[in-house]
Amino acid sequence: MIGSVRGSMLRVLVLALAGLLTTSGCSTAPRERDRETFITEARAATGWFERNVSGLREQIDDSAGDVVFPSIGQFGIIILGGEFGRGMVCDSDGRQVGWGAINTGSLGLQAGVQGFKMLVVFEDEATFRDFQRERLTGSASAVAVAGEAGGSAAQPFTSGVAIYQGANKGLMAGVNIGLDLMQYEELGYDR
Repeated sequence: MIGSVRGSMLRVLVLALAGLLTTSGCSTAPRERDRETFITEARAATGWFERNVSGLREQIDDSAGDVVFPSIGQFGIIILGGEFGRGMVCDSDGRQVGWGAINTGSLGLQAGVQGFKMLVVFEDEATFRDFQRERLTGSASAVAVAGEAGGSAAQPFTSGVAIYQGANKGLMAGVNIGLDLMQYEELGYDR
């Protein structure tokens, strides 16, 4: 009896996670009415990273582009979890060229919900084009950036990317991001 109840609960959690990941991943771009607010939040998140990571502005200036996720939700329910969020993609001149999204699912012992911001810097044009074509592979670990507690230094590129993570509340350990789980959508209107 207890085993069947646990099995039923696990099936419900798996279906809920699958539903959440598929519904949250329907659109890479934010809703039209939310875009201006989103862009403001994304620019503020980029500014936060620049203030807290020594040498980051220079790294961004020398890069092919970047994507900033002002708020990624990280959730965990017993053994299921993942991350989801939308981002603003900019070219090497800092102009917005598109939207980014990340939707991941994971298995393992987890609990709670946390939010964080993330910045991904692309080292060169080839890596940036691979991101735009959704052809990045492998994974990279994000460097956890401490805000008020102290700054970090710009990190070297790994697999053509440098990833920075800042907690929205408190400091949490850096996450590992599957690069193939990042999505891109070209900007559909002039900015």
